[in-house]
Amino acid sequence: MDWITALYRDAFPHAARIVRQLGGDPETARDFFHDAMIIYLEKSRNGTLQVEVSPRAYLLGITKILWLKQHHNRYVPLSMAEHNLSIPADFYTPPQHQPLLERLKSAGAKCMQLLQAFYYDRLNMTEIAEQFRYSSPHSATVQKHKCLEKVRDQVQKTEVYEETVA
Repeated sequence: MDWITALYRDAFPHAARIVRQLGGDPETARDFFHDAMIIYLEKSRNGTLQVEVSPRAYLLGITKILWLKQHHNRYVPLSMAEHNLSIPADFYTPPQHQPLLERLKSAGAKCMQLLQAFYYDRLNMTEIAEQFRYSSPHSATVQKHKCLEKVRDQVQKTEVYEETVA
């Protein structure tokens, strides 16, 4: 048995399965696979074959491309298929937890303002110490850490956190 016959016997069943999955029949699969074999053999003879995968994978890819090229216009436009589409009622359930903003608010207005100044306004700790009248940038850093701990504690008490960590 020569290598072409071995390659054919190895690859054709897979190509037929691909074409069948795409809606084709065995005869169509055979036609496209024969065309793929011819392309493969001509390119290998001409020296233009640039295969980075196995010969079988190359043939399967070419068969699929040939089938798709011929059948690309058989797809039904979405507007015509709209009545066949349905989204199950349980596909999306809105989250049952409070958003992060609510957690930030629960830490207190002063903490919210401090965290906003640091993260949103991008003020450095010296500027925050001056703005919030802390004795030093270190005091502002400590207060920012305490605010973050309050928020972290609130988040850790949620069901979503428990489900994520578990």
